[in-house]
Amino acid sequence: MDDSEETCYPGNDSQSKASTKTRRRKSTKSTSTACKSDAMEDNFTASYFSLCITGQIVSATFPLGPDKEFVFCRYELVAGPDWQLASGPQHGLTQMSTNKSGHFNDKIVFNMPVEVTYKSTSPFGWPQILISVFGQNGSGDECLLGYAHVHLPVFGSQREGDHCSVLNEVPILMPKCQSMLADVTSWLLRRQPELKDPKVLLDNLQSKGLCMESYGTLQLQLHTIMRGARKLGYHWHA
Repeated sequence: MDDSEETCYPGNDSQSKASTKTRRRKSTKSTSTACKSDAMEDNFTASYFSLCITGQIVSATFPLGPDKEFVFCRYELVAGPDWQLASGPQHGLTQMSTNKSGHFNDKIVFNMPVEVTYKSTSPFGWPQILISVFGQNGSGDECLLGYAHVHLPVFGSQREGDHCSVLNEVPILMPKCQSMLADVTSWLLRRQPELKDPKVLLDNLQSKGLCMESYGTLQLQLHTIMRGARKLGYHWHA
């Protein structure tokens, strides 16, 4: 008898059938386990949506000049109680820039990068960026030039991986004195009035009654990537 030939016994058929059933059971268990893991991952990713913002504070423009030799900005990201900052700095400070080498109303370029990631379960309290613009003269004295604020851009109808670029021109608001005596005092001291808490500009009820003047614009370029919003039932359009 050759070695290549297999010997068949009466019990071999039953053993092969049992092994086939065991393999089927194992494959069924592995499939069910994979389905459960996928369902758990879906439930986990659907518990919140994430918003990734990348961009920069591009420049500032003053129609009659900034009235200061150097200009810089301080920015702060403000969001509601449902929003959690996952990564990125919440505060920032730009470098000092000037346009003295060109025309008086040329752009003052900052190119300050902004990169943050938020996660939330509700769109209530959508994040905003609050920017305070300051000027500095040759002697080193700093003075407020105004405030600017804008909501971070929104989109939800595009596919994952797509992104949109938004160039926003935000007006720079300068507080004004509400009486002639305060105006004369500000002129004598060479100091502009400042808000004790600039975050009041983000609330329409708290900012009601403030005397503000628009002088100049601030340019921001922002890119937005959102994930997980549709799984929570939010369908926004760009």
